[in-house]
Amino acid sequence: MSSVDEFESVFNAAAKPVFQHAPPPLGKALVVTDLQGAPAETFSGLAQKFLSPMQGPWETLDGGEFQTVKELLDAVNARKPDLVVTHRHLQSQAWRWPYSLGDHLDVLIQVAQPPVAILPHPGEDGTPETPPKNTDSVMAITDHLAGLDGLVNYAAAFTNLGGTLHLTHVECATTLDRYLDAIGKIPEIDTDIAREKLTAQLLREPTAYIESCTEVLQENGTDLTVAPHVEHGHRLEEFRRAAEENAVDLVVLEGHDEDQLAMNATAYSLAVELRNTPVLIV
Repeated sequence: MSSVDEFESVFNAAAKPVFQHAPPPLGKALVVTDLQGAPAETFSGLAQKFLSPMQGPWETLDGGEFQTVKELLDAVNARKPDLVVTHRHLQSQAWRWPYSLGDHLDVLIQVAQPPVAILPHPGEDGTPETPPKNTDSVMAITDHLAGLDGLVNYAAAFTNLGGTLHLTHVECATTLDRYLDAIGKIPEIDTDIAREKLTAQLLREPTAYIESCTEVLQENGTDLTVAPHVEHGHRLEEFRRAAEENAVDLVVLEGHDEDQLAMNATAYSLAVELRNTPVLIV
C-alpha cells in the first residue's frame, strides 16, 4: 500500500457519522379501521392511549367511509395527517393467516406520505388479543443504521419520557461469509487479517453512530436511555430475537427503498412476523 493510500484509509477510518437531531411533526393523527360504531371508537381510544406522544388532534376513519384501496388513499390524502394509525389486515379476512399485512396496508405503506403505525388486529369489540399499553420501550431496527437520522428521530420521539430507545443494527452474516469466501481465493490478501479487520470495521461504524445518537439526544435534553444492539447474524432471525428478548412495545422500521416500488423486504418480513408487536413504518 502506498503512503497516500494508507493516509486515506486512516483518514476514512477516523471519520464518524454524526446524528442530526430533528424531531418529526407529531401533530394530527388519523386512526384508520374497518370497524364501525362503538368498536371503532374503542380501537381509536386504545390507539390514542398507546401513542400518547402524539399531540393531536386525533381523527378516526372507520369502515363505513371506505371499502376499496383507492377510497382509502383518497380519504387519507384529503385529511393530511402527520401519522396514520391502523391495524393488520385492514378490510381483509386474511388475518387468520400470518403471511401478509393485507392488500390495503401493502399499498398504504408505500403510497402514503406520513408514517404508518400498525397495531395488532382487533377483535369484534375493537380490542386486540394483546392490547398495546405504552411506548416505554421502543426499538429502531435496520441493517444500515449509520446515517438514518429520520428513523432514529421517529423512534426517539415515540419513546415515553424515561423510557428506553433500543438502536439495533445487524450485519448480514451470509453476505459477509460470501465476501470472505471470495477474498480467500485471492492469494495476495491474507484471509485471516481480512476477516478480523472487515468484521471489526462493519461493526465499528454503527457503534460510533449510536454513540453519536446518545450524545446528541442527551445534549438536547431528551429524557430516555439508549440501548445499543450491534452484531453479526442472520438479519430477520436476529431482529426478531432482539425485539422479543427486550419485550419492546413498538418496533420502528424503514419501509422504503428509493430504487424500488415495493416495501423494504427485510422490514416487510419483520412486520409480518411480529404479529403481536405494534410496528411503525417510516
